[in-house]
Amino acid sequence: MLQDIRDKSQGIVVKIIVGFIVVTFALFGVEALVQSFTSSDKVAEVDGVEISRTQMLQGAETQRRQLISMMGGQVNPALLEDNLLQRRALDELVQRIVLANQSERLGLGVSDAQVDGYLLQAEQFQTDGQFDQNKYLNFINSLGFTPLAFKERIKQDVLIQQPRNAIAGSEFVLPFQVNDVAKLQSQQRSYDYVSFSLADESENTSVSDDELKAYYEENTSSFKSQEQVKLDYVVVSSEDFYSKVNVTDAELQQAYQASIASLTQEERAASHILIETSERSDEEAQSRLAEVQAKLDAGVSFADLAAEYSDDIGSKDDGGRLGYIEKGMIDEAFDNALFSMEKEEVRSVKTQFGYHLVQLDDVSTSDVPSFESQKATLTEAIQQEKARDALLSAHEDITDLAYASDNLDFIAKEYDVDVLQSAYFGRDGGSDEVTSNPSVIAAAFDVAVLEDGQNSDLIELSDDQVAVIHLNDHKQEVIQPFEDVVEEVTSIVVQDKALESLRQKALDAQNSGNIAWTSVTDAQRGQDEVTSLAFTMPHPEADKAVVEVKDMSNGDLTLIRLTRVDSRDEAVPEDQKAAYERYLSQTQASLSTQGQQDYLTNNAEIER
Repeated sequence: MLQDIRDKSQGIVVKIIVGFIVVTFALFGVEALVQSFTSSDKVAEVDGVEISRTQMLQGAETQRRQLISMMGGQVNPALLEDNLLQRRALDELVQRIVLANQSERLGLGVSDAQVDGYLLQAEQFQTDGQFDQNKYLNFINSLGFTPLAFKERIKQDVLIQQPRNAIAGSEFVLPFQVNDVAKLQSQQRSYDYVSFSLADESENTSVSDDELKAYYEENTSSFKSQEQVKLDYVVVSSEDFYSKVNVTDAELQQAYQASIASLTQEERAASHILIETSERSDEEAQSRLAEVQAKLDAGVSFADLAAEYSDDIGSKDDGGRLGYIEKGMIDEAFDNALFSMEKEEVRSVKTQFGYHLVQLDDVSTSDVPSFESQKATLTEAIQQEKARDALLSAHEDITDLAYASDNLDFIAKEYDVDVLQSAYFGRDGGSDEVTSNPSVIAAAFDVAVLEDGQNSDLIELSDDQVAVIHLNDHKQEVIQPFEDVVEEVTSIVVQDKALESLRQKALDAQNSGNIAWTSVTDAQRGQDEVTSLAFTMPHPEADKAVVEVKDMSNGDLTLIRLTRVDSRDEAVPEDQKAAYERYLSQTQASLSTQGQQDYLTNNAEIER
């Protein structure tokens, strides 16, 4: 069926349908398209509310984008597999409907104005404390939402969170609970221990061929060669559009002016003596200013007069120094005076704060680079930006070419790029930039590429690169012959045998009583790995020590003899108590809300 669609994708009927899709997207967004074509494609039903396949796929795509956004190249490709994402998306949709139905039964509601308020106040959408429309749109686009769909999602989020907040807000913590946690945290333990080295035991352990072959025969499924694929792929980058974009003189001039606008044209260092008028009359202020001016003319230093007369407590003890000032930092009248003065000139000026006697101490100007010196850099920057925009605009065309063809030749020809070939790699990815990309790995092992032989969808490698992949070859996992894995088998059998021998030695040592113990007194929780293991042991009873063999993270074994547990009743600082109370409250709230959700889910009629 898919092949028939591809074969007929150039027909007039398909063009009409595609035209309709484009208009629908342009006028109404993705929601209209979903409702037009897939409203009856049901994958589940919760208390009479249907979940469509499109909703599930949209949820899976949102999860995929969130994982890539949060973890980037570190995301495990297995987490991006379609089946896993779709199951998780369906589970989430079921839970949301269950919770939304509860909110509806409780008569709760959320207005559009409330949602707008939440969005306007969200810090991730703000720049310098103001709502940033570009940040908002970029964020919702990265999740695959239209503005209308995202707003509806937030509206539902706020609605279903109301009863959960009520449950969480009703939780409380009793004093004895806080005290119990404090006692556990301050508990000290004394113990003895002796360690047994797995590495040393492994060196002295031998195995026979029969043991190796027996292990191999019992565990053949563990020695399968990794499933691998080899890909053909094309990479289209913003650099491929450099020759197709032009940079005009007007654009260069605009960029140049923007680049120098941020440079400070001139700064002036000033000192002042402020005579405030808030608590004295204008005549009194002018009289005081004249007194200062007379003393200044008589040779008294400006700094001494500032210390004696200035009402500016922030500068009077520093000679009235204000430091370097740019235009617009203080007051228009102050600016007009200061930026028209000569160096070391003193002038009086009145502002909203009162009368100032201003002295110009220094003038500093920035070196503004010439247009010619910046032209090459600006040209490259504009070219890069335009090429990136051209690549973004080409996403849809690349996607269409990938869908309409069974190979990569059309894309390669259209964008003048080569069809490249990868080395074989498995589900953990390859070693180069493309095959190690989680999205590429997930697409390579997706049904459409792996089994149906189709081109992948467009894959965004970065802001400047996209790729489309096609399967070149596929190697199924197969059981490797014994000869090929004998070293791996030997390593496993030797370690298992050594560990078994080591455990017996630890038990024998315990029974013999002839042990060189290392003693630890009053150890605190979490101070090292052995202590952490000691804190997992039960309390000694009737002064009888508890002895256990514990596994260490490096494979060694440790024999621990717990001799004493001390619980202290020391006073706990109030800030520590508050931390314990917050922890307990959050834990109880989480358990209660999860319990409520489980109850609602168990009592809902869910059909999948």
